[in-house]
Amino acid sequence: MATTPREEAAEVDFRNANTIAPTDAPKRSPWKAWMYLWEWYPAHYPEEERALLRKLDACLLTFCSFMFFLKWLDSSNINNAFVSGMKEELNLYGNQYSLFGTFYNVGYLVCQIPSLLILSRPSLARWYLPTMEVLWSIVTFSQSQMRNEHDIYGTRFLLGLLETPVASGTTYVLGSWYRPEEVFKRTGVWYVSNNIAVMFGGYLQKAAYENLNGVGGMAGWRWLFIIDGIISLPIAIAGFFIFPGLPSSKKPWWLTEDQHALAIKRVRDIGIEDSKKLNWSVFKRTLRRWEFYVGVAAYTFFLSSSYPHGQMALWLKDLATKYNAYTVGQINVIPTGAQGVSVFAALLATSLCMIYPLWTVFSVVQAIFLFANICLLVWDIPKGLHFASYYLLGVSAAVTPILMPFINVALRDDAEARAITIGAMLTSGWAIFSFYPVVVFPQVEAPKWRKGYSVNIAFIFGCWFFFMLSQWLYRRDEKKRERKAVERLARDDEEVLSAKGAGDVVEHVEERKSE
Repeated sequence: MATTPREEAAEVDFRNANTIAPTDAPKRSPWKAWMYLWEWYPAHYPEEERALLRKLDACLLTFCSFMFFLKWLDSSNINNAFVSGMKEELNLYGNQYSLFGTFYNVGYLVCQIPSLLILSRPSLARWYLPTMEVLWSIVTFSQSQMRNEHDIYGTRFLLGLLETPVASGTTYVLGSWYRPEEVFKRTGVWYVSNNIAVMFGGYLQKAAYENLNGVGGMAGWRWLFIIDGIISLPIAIAGFFIFPGLPSSKKPWWLTEDQHALAIKRVRDIGIEDSKKLNWSVFKRTLRRWEFYVGVAAYTFFLSSSYPHGQMALWLKDLATKYNAYTVGQINVIPTGAQGVSVFAALLATSLCMIYPLWTVFSVVQAIFLFANICLLVWDIPKGLHFASYYLLGVSAAVTPILMPFINVALRDDAEARAITIGAMLTSGWAIFSFYPVVVFPQVEAPKWRKGYSVNIAFIFGCWFFFMLSQWLYRRDEKKRERKAVERLARDDEEVLSAKGAGDVVEHVEERKSE
């Protein structure tokens, strides 16, 4: 059946719109889905585009992943130090452990939105992240000399402040370089670097405790922070030569002129807007977007509910105190299994996000996470199920690399609103999280947090609800955009056809087909 110019225009526009709609993933069989897990550089991409992606992965993705790795290595090793002698040496028997996180989170949330706005400036983005990483490496060294809880509070606050742009900033930068069909898989790789850091930190603390304890008159837990600093500083300095900033920043040395131009064209073609001038209207625009409110609510519920993920060591230490069941080395190493689950879950979930609808992948993750929390709430369960429940908490690592890229995609048409929304998500999430452990998971009630797991279950449902709402709102908006685009093209066709003779109609239709 012949098509009219209006129908041809509709066909072209719907095809273009679907390439930027992650919730409308193609239907594939389970076997093809597993094959897609390894499809990083699709065969239908031109060779020059595949070459660009390889360079972006080698430089941008690798550096962002290393930064996120170091952030979590430097910030999470306080937990390993606490169960490896710091508690006893510094006499930390009250609620100080919970306050460590509070001071870190306060520093983390203070500069969250300002940091994102700085990163949205092409001229500043290239230098901002490496500079902050150098500074936090210096603070990491200083943690080896802590003498009391007040020193810990101060260094934790500074670490939070200096690490502010890493999580939200690298998410924003990845969403600025990669297209929607590419960004979920890359964000998954980036995100699991934090779980690898926590695993590595456990093994590192075990090695420091067994081999460096007492060397130079310092405890093994103090040596851990020195080693962290030695690892962090060289990578931070390398960032000045590797990190590219934004596509609209000055061309990095490792891209050719043609590749840089292609990188800019790729993101513009799918509607990712360049940065605009900053003024107060930015906040007005942002507050009119549903993505701001739904994203903030979903992430706040998630972040608080994720707290028990890193607390398996406290349960093991409690068993060691009561029954002499585990050594210090085992307490540091056994919980790394949960981080292994996190790595697997995040990589698998984000790889499947472009095959199946986001809501299905997200729902499976939340269902497993909910089951683990229910088991720990019951508490009096077989020991094997207890271990399994702590390990299954690791699936929560798949939430952030699904939620953050989705918000990046949904707000691709406004760079400043995207920066403010991502910053607000982390600010709100960490603001609640800064006192959430003290109120809901106090150290004095560890490890049997009956109240904590009850609240967690409610928060899991809250996160689930707002994510499902975001999927419905996104689909609604995409359909509106499609209708408007079709109407615009149809009007253009009518104007062109009315001005052309009958002999030119076929030529016009052929032009539409080739678009």
